[in-house]
Amino acid sequence: MSYCVNCGVELHAGCSVCPLCNTEVHNPRQAVDRTALAPFPVRKGDASPVQQTDAMILISIILAVTAGVCGLLNLLVFQRTSWSLYVIGGCAILWIFFLPVFFQKLSPYLSLFLDGAGISMYFGIIAWLHPGNGWYLGLAFPLTVLATGLVLLFVVCVRQIHASILSCAAFVLGEIAVFTIAAELLIDLFRQAPPGITWSAIVLTCCVIIDAALITIIRRARLREEVRRRMHI
Repeated sequence: MSYCVNCGVELHAGCSVCPLCNTEVHNPRQAVDRTALAPFPVRKGDASPVQQTDAMILISIILAVTAGVCGLLNLLVFQRTSWSLYVIGGCAILWIFFLPVFFQKLSPYLSLFLDGAGISMYFGIIAWLHPGNGWYLGLAFPLTVLATGLVLLFVVCVRQIHASILSCAAFVLGEIAVFTIAAELLIDLFRQAPPGITWSAIVLTCCVIIDAALITIIRRARLREEVRRRMHI
């Protein structure tokens, strides 16, 4: 029986170096047994990657079982409210969000459209469970449609026009300004108040100032190259 002179770990008879600290074994009373089997596997194995279809089936089963069990609990045990619809809707949205991860050939435009439809559906479930003063059709649905449209427009800008990072940043700021103004106008209409721009004007002003700076940088070659060099973009 031998022990490593460096770390003290017990050594197998066939070890020529310590498996823990890689120190060479020197034992004048016990030579290294070259014929002894190694105490641990020496052949490296490769684990095959998980197939995307199998992963999608697993996630689908987990989400479906979660939705089904919660639905049965709501139907048979906790019957006071329809709380399971929140879980079922959440599982449906998660499944939609996972689609582009496992189906890489899925069109990004279709994926974003399905994401927007899923979010609208979830807001619809909440509106159905809590019917009120028309907040879904007056606010939630149009804002969701607008946000989905703006994101689709940004993806078109990135994929078709091949815009630079600075151009994309300027485009995103412009979309934020548009969304903010539309949100305030929709809120005014929902509240039956005179439409006007107040708090969204602050966001608009900030976006215009930053966009003006970005556009100047983009149009001036020396500024553009300096920014790219300093920011590593």
